[in-house]
Amino acid sequence: MTKRTHTTPPSDAEARRRALPVLTYSVEQLPSFDAAFYNRARAELSEVAELTVPPRDAKAFEVPAGHFFRIVSVEGPQVGDLNLWNAHDLTERFYSGKTYRA
Repeated sequence: MTKRTHTTPPSDAEARRRALPVLTYSVEQLPSFDAAFYNRARAELSEVAELTVPPRDAKAFEVPAGHFFRIVSVEGPQVGDLNLWNAHDLTERFYSGKTYRA
């Protein structure tokens, strides 16, 4: 018995490989970066919680309005999904997989 290492590519695999990335949000639509604001905020930061997510797992946590959160890869380079929702309006959301390629 021969072990297959790959699945059969879809019939349009070559066309998918040739497709250019689709930007979901253009740079012109982004608000300008306010470095002074973030520098002031960083000067007053204090850690209030820490959460470790094991490989191939997921966690959910709440970040109150006006607070920051930071993601740190503690075991070297990682790939992860980041999905954010407004707890009071679930139609306001952000999916990291939709920011570069659609």
